[in-house]
Amino acid sequence: MKQKKYLLVLTALLTSQTFAIESGQNVLNTQHQTIIQTTKNKCTGNLIAGKWVLTAQHCSANNPTIINTFNNQRILVKEQINHNNSPYYYGDTIDIALWKLDKDAQFNKITPLSIPPISAKQNIDLYGFANNSDQISKVPLIITSQPNDNDSIVKSVVLKGNGTLVAGDSGAPYINANNQIVAVHQGVEGDFYRGTRISSAQDFILNTVDGWNYPTLLANVKGQQVITIQSLHKDDVIDQAYTSGNVTINSDQSTCLRGNISPFKTCTYVIDTDGNEGSLILSPTEVININPGVKDDSTGKDNNDKPDQIITDNNGGGGGTFNLSALFSLLFIVFLRRKTRY
Repeated sequence: MKQKKYLLVLTALLTSQTFAIESGQNVLNTQHQTIIQTTKNKCTGNLIAGKWVLTAQHCSANNPTIINTFNNQRILVKEQINHNNSPYYYGDTIDIALWKLDKDAQFNKITPLSIPPISAKQNIDLYGFANNSDQISKVPLIITSQPNDNDSIVKSVVLKGNGTLVAGDSGAPYINANNQIVAVHQGVEGDFYRGTRISSAQDFILNTVDGWNYPTLLANVKGQQVITIQSLHKDDVIDQAYTSGNVTINSDQSTCLRGNISPFKTCTYVIDTDGNEGSLILSPTEVININPGVKDDSTGKDNNDKPDQIITDNNGGGGGTFNLSALFSLLFIVFLRRKTRY
């Protein structure tokens, strides 16, 4: 009876309001491109695998949901998949959901998921949005519990003087010193912050995503670039990547080419590019776009194979190329008109 009452109280606590960072440390949104905010219930989440969002299950809703990214992409959530296969959150301690987006979001670096054990007195950072604004902030936390392999919950407290939580940040990532997500923020229980460990939902994540965790877009890249990806496949996988356009894979330095890659392991591709458009294709549906839209100056073609144009102000006309012949013709007409006057 006490356990049932506790679950009811916890459910009411977690679903009556969400929590956001107040008086935290502001960070550059561009340095944390995977962190997103929902536009309706003001939850937080983290982009993974191109078109997936990792968040708290109690943030899921029956009505259409839209996410907002670091560069103000507004993307419709196509499907919400909850850990307990229910549209509602009833106090299940594994408070994790995966939302599938209508299209790929743009971000240039992944934040890998981590499943190794979490130890007491470990320092982590909770990332979210300050006072329901568009500004990302962080609050330093210290783990107070010593969870064993069967515990889904990790408890922590905020380091004194480094911020607190108010409405808006359920689903926010707990990120360790290695820039890995170790838990998803669930709520507040007294003086403790509660997070759901990634390890407690690892089978759910792998079975749902079954693909790569990869960045979707890298701009202004020239020369050599290291790209880190993570396997969220159900089973071991081997490299099947290839490139298109002005991108090549450096086979000697790419660790993704060295045998089997097991679930949750990261590996790297080292690519070379001349600064023009190309792609690193991990699979037919998983593509990392490199320098999209950047033309090859040697051919005079852009990414749509259309000739360069100088757009002129001709009442909405299509523009065109103003060449030397037209210039000489115009000068000749002016000369004739001047000669006629005399």
